[in-house]
Amino acid sequence: MDKIMQFLEAKLLGPLNKMANTKFIRALMNAGLATIPFTIVGSIFLILNNLPQIIPPLKTFFEATILNYSAVYSVANTMALGSIAIYYVAATGYYFTEEYRNRDGLNLNSFNGAILSLFAFLMTIIQVTIVNGKAMLVTDLTQETSVVFNGVSVGGWITRFSGQGIFVGIITAVLAVQIYRLCVVKNFTIKMPEGVPEGVTRSFAALVPAIIIAFVMIFINLGLAFMGTDVHAMLSKPFGFVQGLAGSYPGVLVIMILIHLLWAVGVHGTSIIKNTFVNPILLVALTQNIDGASNVFAGDFVNMYLFIGGAGSTLGLCLLFMFKSRSATLKTLGKASIVPAMFNINEPIIFGAPIVYNPYLMIPFIIAPLVNVTLAYFATYFGLVGKVVSGIPWVSPVGIGAFLGTGGDFRAVILAFVCLFASTLIYYPFFKMYDNKLYLEETQPR
Repeated sequence: MDKIMQFLEAKLLGPLNKMANTKFIRALMNAGLATIPFTIVGSIFLILNNLPQIIPPLKTFFEATILNYSAVYSVANTMALGSIAIYYVAATGYYFTEEYRNRDGLNLNSFNGAILSLFAFLMTIIQVTIVNGKAMLVTDLTQETSVVFNGVSVGGWITRFSGQGIFVGIITAVLAVQIYRLCVVKNFTIKMPEGVPEGVTRSFAALVPAIIIAFVMIFINLGLAFMGTDVHAMLSKPFGFVQGLAGSYPGVLVIMILIHLLWAVGVHGTSIIKNTFVNPILLVALTQNIDGASNVFAGDFVNMYLFIGGAGSTLGLCLLFMFKSRSATLKTLGKASIVPAMFNINEPIIFGAPIVYNPYLMIPFIIAPLVNVTLAYFATYFGLVGKVVSGIPWVSPVGIGAFLGTGGDFRAVILAFVCLFASTLIYYPFFKMYDNKLYLEETQPR
C-alpha cells in the first residue's frame, strides 16, 4: 500500500493537479456546472410527457388535459436540452476569458469572450458544398430523420445545437477566446476615449476580434468544403471513438479507478476526472438517448448507481458507522454525516473517517463503485432497467435519482438499492477491522 501511495504521489498526483489548474480545464469544469440547470429543466418537461407511462391511471386524465398542450411546454425541453451546445459554448467562452482576466491580469471582458465564442460556433452550423468551383449551401430533403435546408440540418430543431455540437463548441470557444486575447495583447483593438459609456467601449473592443473570427471560420468552412466535409462531420468520428471508448464497460472501470485513486490520496477526483472530462461525454450520450439511442453510460448514471452517498458509494459505510460501530468516534461521525450522505455529499466521511490514506477503508472505497458499475452497466445493457433519458440533480437521494433519470422506471429504484446493499457488504469486513482498532484505542487505559 505504501508503494502504491508513493507511486500515485510521484507519478500521478503532481501532473493531474497541474492539469486540473490549467485555464482550459478550469473553464471547462465551470462550463459544465453552468449547464446543469438546463439539463434539469429540459428533463422536467420530458418526464411530464412520460407520466402517463410511469403512472398508467393518469393516462386518460393526461390525454384529455395536459398532453393537449404538449406542443407548447415541450418547447422548454427543446430549447434547454435541444440547444445545450449553445449554453456550453457561451459558458466555456465566458469562463475561459475569466481565467485569462483573473490569472494573467489581461484587460478582457468575459461577456465579450462568451458572445465571440458563440459567434464562432454558429459559423460552423451551416453545411457547404462545392459545385463546379462554386460554394453552395446544402439542401437535402431526402433524409427521414432530418433534413438540410439552406445549409442547416433540421430535425425537431437544429440538430447541431444539441449535445452533438458540444465538442465542436468547446473547440470554437477556445479558438475565439485565443483570437480575442491576442488582439488585446497586441493592442489590435479599437479603443474609445474616456467618458464613452462602458457598453459602447465593450462593443468596439470586440469588433476587430469578431471580424478576424469571421474570416478564420469562413476560411475553415471553405477549406473543408473543398475536401467534401465540414467541422462537425470531421470531428464526429474522433469524438464518437472517444465517446464509445469512455462509454464501454472497460472504459467506465478505468474512469472509476482513476477517480477513486485520486480521492484516496486527498485529491478531488470527481472534479478532475468526471466534472471536467467525462461530463461532456455523458451529456452528449444523454441527448442521444432522448432521440432514441441506447447509451448505457449517459446522463447521471454515475450519481444514480455508483456515487450512492458520494464517491466510493459511501452511504452504506455511513450507515455502518451509525448502527454497527462500537467506536464512539465512528458512531458520532456516522450520525453527523448521514444527512449529507443521503444527498451524495460525503466529504465529512472521506476526510473525517478518514478514507484518505487509510488502508482500512481505501480498498473498499475503490472496490465498491467497481462492483456497482458492473451491476448497473450490465443491468442497463441487457435491458433489465431502462436507459438514462433525463437529467437529474446530482444530490438526488438513492432510488429517487434512478427513478427520475430513467424516466420513471421502478426497476431502476430496485437496482439503486441493490447497489447500496452490495457496497455495504463490501465495506462491512473492512469497517469491522477499523472499528475494532478504534474501539481498542478508545477503551484502553492511558
